[in-house]
Amino acid sequence: MKAFFRFLYEIIGSPQPPADTPVYRDVIFPNIGLLNLGLSLALVVVFYYVINRAMGVATFNKGRHWGIFFFLNAVLAFIIAIWQANAQQATEHSYIYWLATWNAVLSMLWFFVFSLILRRGSTNASTTPF
Repeated sequence: MKAFFRFLYEIIGSPQPPADTPVYRDVIFPNIGLLNLGLSLALVVVFYYVINRAMGVATFNKGRHWGIFFFLNAVLAFIIAIWQANAQQATEHSYIYWLATWNAVLSMLWFFVFSLILRRGSTNASTTPF
């Protein structure tokens, strides 16, 4: 898993400053990657299975409602990346914000993929987002 997340998160460049590279590769990248996957999956499950199936809220199945969860996912992923970097005491650098932005973009990708896979199980939102 470390190699997979290292590949994903080093697309934007090597961690900066170079002294923090081992911390990013061994701890931060796997942590934010797994949290990102879990968060995206959890929000998709909440949207499709909790709100639009179990609760049967027939009015919360539009594209704009899906968009709310989509962007909430991105904002939370951005915050998680900054939180993880600070929790591991990585040196303050603009790289942290680039990493957080890239994490938000990846979270939107994961959210979209999970939506395509799991939307069929919803009774009210099986055609959302399209």
